[in-house]
Amino acid sequence: MRPVWCSALLVAMLFAFCGQLFAQSTNTIRFQAVEIFVDSKAAALAAYQLDFTITSGNAKIVGIEGGEHPAFAEAPFYDPKAIQHERVVLAAFSTLAADKLPKGKTRVATIHLQISDASEPKFETKLQTAAGTTGEKLSAEITATEKRAK
Repeated sequence: MRPVWCSALLVAMLFAFCGQLFAQSTNTIRFQAVEIFVDSKAAALAAYQLDFTITSGNAKIVGIEGGEHPAFAEAPFYDPKAIQHERVVLAAFSTLAADKLPKGKTRVATIHLQISDASEPKFETKLQTAAGTTGEKLSAEITATEKRAK
């Protein structure tokens, strides 16, 4: 026959285990996509480099995909280790002819975030550079918006 304290210990362990399961199931883990746009105005966009930083909120970068235009459809270049943190530098270029490159506002990338609480993450995006087909610097603008479900 087992001592009473052994049974009490098993019951306590069972409650602790169930408590941990309940606590894990109430954590809010969700995902959010952030679309990155570069507006090159009337010029053909051949290359860009940008800096994306999560400035507040409990979020981390979990994925990066390319843009909407065929010239930037593949995922941009980035350091894979950087996406495990709150900051990443993205860069892409195309050697297509000017008439095959995007002009005006185009989505160049989508960044996927994992958010592990109910807060809304804040992020900052800075365009480091944008260039045309001959390497000339463009005075382009960058915007980042949360992708909404359709």
